[in-house]
Amino acid sequence: MNRLFEAEVFVRVIEDGSLTAAARRLGMTTSYASKLVTRLEERLGARLLVRTTRKLSLTETGRAYYERCTEAIRGLEEAEQIAADLQQAPRGTLRVTVPNAFGSLYAMGVLAEFKARFPELALELVFLDRQVDLIGEGFDVALRIGELGDARLIARRLASTDRVLLASPRYLERAGTPREPEELAQHECLRYAHHAAPGRWKVQGPRGVVEIDVTGHMVANHGSMLIEAATQGLGLVFLPVLLATAELRAGRLRRVLPAWHWPLGLFAVYPPTPRVPAKTRALVDFLVERMREPPWAGLTG
Repeated sequence: MNRLFEAEVFVRVIEDGSLTAAARRLGMTTSYASKLVTRLEERLGARLLVRTTRKLSLTETGRAYYERCTEAIRGLEEAEQIAADLQQAPRGTLRVTVPNAFGSLYAMGVLAEFKARFPELALELVFLDRQVDLIGEGFDVALRIGELGDARLIARRLASTDRVLLASPRYLERAGTPREPEELAQHECLRYAHHAAPGRWKVQGPRGVVEIDVTGHMVANHGSMLIEAATQGLGLVFLPVLLATAELRAGRLRRVLPAWHWPLGLFAVYPPTPRVPAKTRALVDFLVERMREPPWAGLTG
């Protein structure tokens, strides 16, 4: 007889409060359940239960054995559930929040491929630049660039990028090209409203980390709008390079102070649960696979 099965019978007897109830749940006779518990005690050389006509009670040894067996059985049940989830096609509705500019530039194409792979899964996409409360607002997954926010969340890194300084040739001809980070304080800086400190830019380069207080006549909460404003010659921007790949390759924007940048990560984050839902795992694994060679590779650093 399998030792784990004997232990499971013993645990069910304690949980259900009687041999009869445990036997009914396990689909066996009461006499057979009693025989298995007796056999377990004989094998262990210790009495686990005190049986009376009214109730069963645990001995000290029985309680210690029960606690450890419970942990083992719960672990086995969880492993079986994980295996079952992996065999099931993701279903239901997957609520995903994505930054606006990243969503329009990259995410929709990737998510369309994901949807084709899992046709029975419904996607609810919410494009927001603010960091939503995933748990409070009922989201399954968020894509985030840079700061992760809530430390309770689980994060998977999808790719690396950099926040870089950019300006149009027209602006640089008119205002001059900064040679050191401190010179940014004399320039028209287009600031992103959702930065932790929009008026303070932090860069990393040959002299380590430098922080500069910047000013300007425009603040916006949409990265693509700031990229467009910079392309029109309205000032300098400090944004993830992945938002400006087309403009850089076409020459509409140039890197400013290319030795200076701020490293960032692109992450998929999701709420902590004892078992990650199959639909969440499917999306995160798909994103990890698709972002191994991101389109902005070669423009960072």
